[in-house]
Amino acid sequence: MSFVLRASRCALARVTASTSALTIASRATPTPCARALWTTPSTRVSHGLDAFVDANRDAKTNVGRGWLASELRKKSHEDLHALWHALVRERNMLLTEKHLAKVNREPMRAPQRMRLVRRSMARIKLVLTERAIEEAGEDKQLLFELKRLINAK
Repeated sequence: MSFVLRASRCALARVTASTSALTIASRATPTPCARALWTTPSTRVSHGLDAFVDANRDAKTNVGRGWLASELRKKSHEDLHALWHALVRERNMLLTEKHLAKVNREPMRAPQRMRLVRRSMARIKLVLTERAIEEAGEDKQLLFELKRLINAK
């Protein structure tokens, strides 16, 4: 009488019942069972988390200016959308830099960048609100819905 039992996750064992003893024959699997639980820093995959840390952390930071509302009014909706996401990534990177500076007890490099990003984001919302007011006209319900979408968290 033969039974096929799962002996482990890696190999199958065939158990043969005989009168004297049980014999187990194992088959090797094509993939190894043991996996490393930890990896060394040299082999670690970043999984995209490097986007939250400034790549030029040791370099001198040249800070530009924020976007003006007059410049943003000339942009298409798609351009504003792309710019919003770029500013969100920049804000997340700056928040990570602020946290790392706090943990390391050192001053944050160019803290005015956070203010510029916030102002640019507020100006994008202003331009989108102006467009919503123009699009809605007298329809208060439509204006309410558009403003709710613009100011969603």
